[in-house]
Amino acid sequence: MIDGVLPAAGLGSRMRGLPKFLLPCDSEYLTLIERHVSEMLKVCETVWIPTRPEQTILLESLGLSSDRVVIVPMRTATMTETIIRLSRVSGANRFIMVMPDTYFFGEQPYSFLANSVSPMDLACWPIRPEQLGKLGQVQIATPPEGAVLDCKDKDPQCGFGHSWGAMAFDRMVLSHASPDMPHTGFMIPKLIKEEVQVNARVMVGSYYDCGSPVEYLQMLVAANLVKSEFGDKLQ
Repeated sequence: MIDGVLPAAGLGSRMRGLPKFLLPCDSEYLTLIERHVSEMLKVCETVWIPTRPEQTILLESLGLSSDRVVIVPMRTATMTETIIRLSRVSGANRFIMVMPDTYFFGEQPYSFLANSVSPMDLACWPIRPEQLGKLGQVQIATPPEGAVLDCKDKDPQCGFGHSWGAMAFDRMVLSHASPDMPHTGFMIPKLIKEEVQVNARVMVGSYYDCGSPVEYLQMLVAANLVKSEFGDKLQ
């Protein structure tokens, strides 16, 4: 059994506390998190949304709760702590984890992650110049698909050409995690060092971290939801 996790328990400090997962991503005002839930339900048994207690009413207002979409109120200090605590509620042996404030253009990662079999598999994208130093970058042995050799988080000097944006992992890899890890990407170099297989596939398309105000606006430009002249001011 594979479950999906959309960790939404962060403080949203880059957006001045605005719940980033509620940002609209199309002309019909579909929110980022609704888009992910819809896609994850196609491949996951249950989709779990751990979130701060005060945000549950916002998520419930979207009509997301069902027998397969479960909102779990919790307060945690890190995203890794959120995942660890959620794993104690879920009975799944494998998880797909996607950040709810992200957007994928082109090839979507959900089916790849659902069918992946390594202890950890990463969906990756070519990193754009403006993203350097802002994401977790990975070195892949034989791109577009192969073993991950190294991973560096938010290192502006890193020359790796791809960033990871979603992952699937077995429950057992959480034994390599600790609650003080800022996010689950910090498990990657530890797993590699301990010779636990981590594989990656480069998606054909683009990845946007919409938790960053500028990158969210760039995503709207790329989606033709705002004029490209405005996007030129974001470079």
